[in-house]
Amino acid sequence: MRSNKSNGASVAVEKVLKTSPLLRKADMAERMTMLGIPAQEATESVVLAVSALLEKLDDLTHELTRTKDNFAELERLVDVDCIAPVPNRRAFMRRLAWAVAMQERYSHPCSLLYFDINGFKYINDNYGHAAGDMAIRHISKLLIESLRGSDFMARLSGDEFGIIMYYASLDAARERGRAIAERISRTPFMWESRSISITTAYGAYELRKGDDPETALSNADTAMYLDKKRIKERITNVTA
Repeated sequence: MRSNKSNGASVAVEKVLKTSPLLRKADMAERMTMLGIPAQEATESVVLAVSALLEKLDDLTHELTRTKDNFAELERLVDVDCIAPVPNRRAFMRRLAWAVAMQERYSHPCSLLYFDINGFKYINDNYGHAAGDMAIRHISKLLIESLRGSDFMARLSGDEFGIIMYYASLDAARERGRAIAERISRTPFMWESRSISITTAYGAYELRKGDDPETALSNADTAMYLDKKRIKERITNVTA
């Protein structure tokens, strides 16, 4: 008796498979078993209903996968700067929050570098905003080329950039900042057949216990402005 019912179920599955070529017999049988449908209850109408539901489930699964992929791509785009192909402030602050948490928990040294382009307004006013955008991309490229494998760099605002240096002391960050600033000053960019030189001010700050991301970045920013002030005073003294 059971054999006849099993044969009937097999026939029902075979009939459904003729109209649903994407389903394999083994897959259908396995899915019926997973759904807890006994072989004796697998009539043609039941198999048809299950087949339709499973195909719909497959469609929904594929759509969910596409949605997740699209969301991941949107997340990536939201983290990318609008002018240079580098991370933006949003991405930087997320990484900095992680760095602060790791420093708090493990006391690993971690330092920040904060760069600001000197005379960026002059470039925009005298050569146009397209030249200013080119300057941003130029600086971004030089900073990327100066990174270690573990560093993270982003454009923070108009002409300001930040670097997170994991496992780096304050002295190491200052030395790296000096080297990067010197390289930038030695590497002009071309704009409409003109060579435009750029200099930067920079500040370094080593994360401390109790820091939060905003405070840490503000301290690095303050160190950068002190450097910018020294540069202006040096230029003024030389001019006088």
